[in-house]
Amino acid sequence: MTKSTTPSSTPLHWSRTAIASAVLAVMGFASLWLVIGLFLAAAGAVCGHVARFDTLEGGIRGRRLATFGVFASYFSMLSFPVLLIVASLSFPAFSMWQSERNASQRESSQVQASRLFLACEAYSRSNRGRYPAELKALSGRFIGGKELRDALQSPYEGGSNIAFELVPHDRPVLDAIADSVIVIQEIAPSTVKEIAVVYADGTVKSIHNPDYQSP
Repeated sequence: MTKSTTPSSTPLHWSRTAIASAVLAVMGFASLWLVIGLFLAAAGAVCGHVARFDTLEGGIRGRRLATFGVFASYFSMLSFPVLLIVASLSFPAFSMWQSERNASQRESSQVQASRLFLACEAYSRSNRGRYPAELKALSGRFIGGKELRDALQSPYEGGSNIAFELVPHDRPVLDAIADSVIVIQEIAPSTVKEIAVVYADGTVKSIHNPDYQSP
């Protein structure tokens, strides 16, 4: 019997440099939104060129893999400035959208707080000038059940179903201090900078959220 042998012209080993080139190219593209992705892609291109030479002269496998690494790396590097341009154009638009969204949510919370205040005032006129012990007592006669649920619901993502609370205060409130005594205030998530409050004279304002935590 004759023992089969592998022809000496057939490459036996994979080029580690070619493998590194492909890996760096993929990692560079995946992290292209970070500056480090640009450096990984550059390293992948260098490794790819070295691996292509080694596979041509040294008789080892991985030439196609090295070619993939080279092209993928250059594609990532050429895509980086395009990504920067897109990001620079998108950021102002996103900031404007976020600002408009926050303004809309603040306006909604102020409208809800004002609605609750009017219901509380109606309650007080029927209860010797007293406010209810809790806002749920307004349901029915002074404000509809669904309207009350809508008014109590936080307009913010992650907000509570009971997003407003009564602030205990002496009744009647003197006119001289009615514009400084808070009777209703909003309970907002810690990501919200301002909360809606209602003063005893009916004025609705937004003030700093004491629970706010900067991200």
